[in-house]
Amino acid sequence: MILSPSQRRQRGRRGNVLIEFALCGSLLITFFAVIFQLGYACYQYNQLANGVRAGARFASMQKISNGGNGVLNDAYINEVRNVVVYGTRTPSDASTPIVPGLKVANVEIIVGWDAKFTPKTVEVRIKNFTIDALFTKFTIPDKPRLQMPFLGLYSPVNS
Repeated sequence: MILSPSQRRQRGRRGNVLIEFALCGSLLITFFAVIFQLGYACYQYNQLANGVRAGARFASMQKISNGGNGVLNDAYINEVRNVVVYGTRTPSDASTPIVPGLKVANVEIIVGWDAKFTPKTVEVRIKNFTIDALFTKFTIPDKPRLQMPFLGLYSPVNS
């Protein structure tokens, strides 16, 4: 069988489309995976920021009582941590964290006291949490964080 010159050129290029698709396809899949991973990491960070905001707001409006020494009541700390992690001050056993892997130990509460140990500000932050974003992990030291003025009741006597 005798082939014309145009048929010979077509026959030599049959595998080119498959090779080009394999190269471009692998690049596109990698590109979309990176976009998905960054989007998911941003979503998780946003969920953390919402939890910190809710916890800081809750902490700034609650009653703080201490012995006049600047030491926070354990019940207050636990309630604020539960609001940040679970979205409620009294979670049930079936409650799940707002972000997978978040624990109450990751939540830090800092109260800014004046010279007489009267609360002035409340800061809530997530410390050393690692976001698992499918292909890699991002560790965010001491973020997100939010400081609010203390607007709640203060009692210098534990009650």
